[in-house]
Amino acid sequence: MPPSVAEWLPEDHLAWFVLDAVDELDLSAFVAAYRDDGRGGAAYHPAMMVGLLVYAYAIGERSSRRIQRRCVEDVPFRVIAANQAPDHATIARFRATHADAIVGLFAQVLGLCARAGVLRVGLLAVDGTKLAANASQDANRTAEQLAAEILAEAEVTDAAEDAAEAADDSVVADDVKSRGPRRRARLRELLDELETEAKAKSFEAHMERRAAQEAETGRPVRGRPPKPDTARHRSRKHANTTDPQSRLLPVKGGFMQGYNAQTMVTEDQYVVAVEVINQSNDAGSFAPMVRAAKTNLRRAGAKGRVRTVLADAGYFSEPNMNLAGVESLIAPGNVHKLRGINEEGKARSVVLARVEAGEITNDAAAQELGLTRGRVNHMLRERRAGRAESATTTMIAKLQSPRGKRLYKKRSASVEPVFAQIKHNRKIRTLSRRGLAAANSEWNLITATHNLLKLWRHTNPAAL
Repeated sequence: MPPSVAEWLPEDHLAWFVLDAVDELDLSAFVAAYRDDGRGGAAYHPAMMVGLLVYAYAIGERSSRRIQRRCVEDVPFRVIAANQAPDHATIARFRATHADAIVGLFAQVLGLCARAGVLRVGLLAVDGTKLAANASQDANRTAEQLAAEILAEAEVTDAAEDAAEAADDSVVADDVKSRGPRRRARLRELLDELETEAKAKSFEAHMERRAAQEAETGRPVRGRPPKPDTARHRSRKHANTTDPQSRLLPVKGGFMQGYNAQTMVTEDQYVVAVEVINQSNDAGSFAPMVRAAKTNLRRAGAKGRVRTVLADAGYFSEPNMNLAGVESLIAPGNVHKLRGINEEGKARSVVLARVEAGEITNDAAAQELGLTRGRVNHMLRERRAGRAESATTTMIAKLQSPRGKRLYKKRSASVEPVFAQIKHNRKIRTLSRRGLAAANSEWNLITATHNLLKLWRHTNPAAL
């Protein structure tokens, strides 16, 4: 008789911890996707497949082909799979079919952390990291290139159909007829998306919305009339034919075809909320991430409530700074340059006071401050309305206080090591799945396994 697999690994190995954790999870969402009428081939048990995915992602292994090979060659994988060897297509199909159920694993793992008493939720930090998409930058096309490819594809298809008909090859003709229209439809969809976005951001559409607002309120919109050549009316120029929902995002040294993975963590580096977006701007994710964190923690049964949220300058805005229900500490710029920013604010107040006293004109103040005349007028209106202190000045004062300095020092020490663990230690720098929903599902699984690894090390000091 062969030896028991229970003798192949030490008792404190990660594989045993993963199996125990999976036993604690509710897998009904996975089981519900299988038919129970006895028809079809026998499926691998969902608990085994979930354990296999969780363990593979925990050690940074995401290729379905390599997972298949390791189920034969690697002892921990053989233990997890109970000496079974699902093929790579089965593994990839399981991951794609149960994308929504995999998202649900994140909250369940968070519940395990809450029951273990490792979650301190009073202070949270949020940040985003760029992850490369499973698509090349070379697959980006402009609207003009897409239109040209649609025409070229139609010509190639017509020529192939003509050649097949002349050769009386119905098999080739059917294959060409099915493949050509599908590709043209995909290209047409991308072209329509670019054109729709350009139309929505156009100057004409903005003026229509402005006129509708004035008609509804009966008052003209305050401020200077918009100009047609400003950046806000420029739409994105490219669409990716491989992963249409990925975007060209600015990174250090250039651009990356990828996604922006938003992550909120505790000061002990447990992830409590995640979301994948395809925009480079982080500010719009602040409020949704705070709401998601509160919801996840409440459902997980974590004790305490979220009191303070730390974020870098990418999240700074007045609505985020004044978000109800939490204290937001968001640097309005480089945290090491806050004193200089504060001094600039004081100097600006002196110049504005001289304008109000009639010593200099608005144009002279704009030239002295290096701002537009419209910006100077806006700042003067704010001062007259009793809002002399800007959001920037208020936040700098809070961050420069002893308490603010003590709390904000914890931001980078909380969230940055999470990205280092995932991207450097586990070598996960790309998202292997395509599409925003699929990328979000994968990031949920990646961060859920991050929490499991931390929980394993917490309960097994020898693993540190």
